[in-house]
Amino acid sequence: MRRTKSRRLLWHMLLAVLALALVAAACGDDDDDAASPEPAAEPEPEPAAATEPEPEPAAATEPEPEPAAEPEPEPDPEPAAEPEPDPEPAVDAAAERCEANRAAGTMTFVTGFDFAAAAGIIDAIVAEAQGYFDELCIDFEIQPGFAPSNGALVIEGQAQFGASGSFAELVNNNVAGEGDLVALLHWGRTAIEAIVLPEGSPITDFAGLCGSLVGIKGDLPYSLQASVALSGVERSCFDEVLLDGFDPVAHLDLGIDALPVYKSNEPNTLTNNGVPFTMLDPLDFDVPSSFGVTFTTQSMIDSNPDLVADVVRALIRGQAFAAANPDVAIENAFELIDAAGNPLYFAMEAERYRWGVESGLIADLAPPGVGVGIPDLGLFEAEIDALVEAGVFETAPDWQSMVDTGIATSVYDGTTLVWPGP
Repeated sequence: MRRTKSRRLLWHMLLAVLALALVAAACGDDDDDAASPEPAAEPEPEPAAATEPEPEPAAATEPEPEPAAEPEPEPDPEPAAEPEPDPEPAVDAAAERCEANRAAGTMTFVTGFDFAAAAGIIDAIVAEAQGYFDELCIDFEIQPGFAPSNGALVIEGQAQFGASGSFAELVNNNVAGEGDLVALLHWGRTAIEAIVLPEGSPITDFAGLCGSLVGIKGDLPYSLQASVALSGVERSCFDEVLLDGFDPVAHLDLGIDALPVYKSNEPNTLTNNGVPFTMLDPLDFDVPSSFGVTFTTQSMIDSNPDLVADVVRALIRGQAFAAANPDVAIENAFELIDAAGNPLYFAMEAERYRWGVESGLIADLAPPGVGVGIPDLGLFEAEIDALVEAGVFETAPDWQSMVDTGIATSVYDGTTLVWPGP
């Protein structure tokens, strides 16, 4: 404790000495400035008023909004669109085609063998009787005729359509008469003709006809001329005699060695009369030929293509009906036969046989996938080439210009007939 007090005393003494030193220093300053009055003490400054806090800087003023743009003047309203005219009524293509067919006038068809129930004839008869031409607005008139003279009527414009016994017959008509006949339909893909031989004949092929006597009705049919030529012999190697009438029984009784016939006619008569025979059939010898060809002229096609197509369409439907309904087809034929007085003495049973044979050949030889009746260009070429070889044509005619496959093809969808058309 004592030590602590001593220390305090020492600190007091040091403070006193320090104070005296300060007073002495102040007296020295007084001596130096004795003459000068002691400056008045400056008044104590008033305590400064409490400084107001500086105002916080004003928040950045948002820019004054730009004056709203004056609205642009609204454009003048567009004039109201004029109402669209009422749509024109849809064109009725069928009605137009019908009217065009009607305006073309009467279409005359000339048959190749009266009103017989034969291919190329029965289809037209049935199509007319069943109203197929009426459905297509075609005024169709069927006139009895005979091939090949009916071709001249069509070439001269006295008729518009006709039926030919074969394509070769049509080509010969064009060559001889400088015509423009065109095949539209082709039903049979072989010859409808053959040669009948009496029972016991030694003749077994066409070459065997050499040295024989052949009875001829008018002329040797084209298919048989081709058969002879393709057998390697000439027609001149046998004798020919011109026959009258159409009775095969009477003809064989004349003692001839061979008789040209229609497979759908005379064999039936011989069988019904008990006359035995054998037959040379071009089909058995692969002779290219045809039967049942429907034709018109190129000028007719050029001026009335749609009408021609519709005639073809109706004929195809007529043929299909006749094949499916042979009895009705024969009745339709006899309506015309009887109305004309039946000058050729057709018998219903004989006509039923005729159509049975010909429709059978059409069906049996129809190639698959091809519409019935569409002309066969390959067969036609072979048929004409064979006849050039036979000397029927001195030079190959321009047969390609005498057939139109496009029209018959156009009325089919595959093998289905399009009815009544576009």
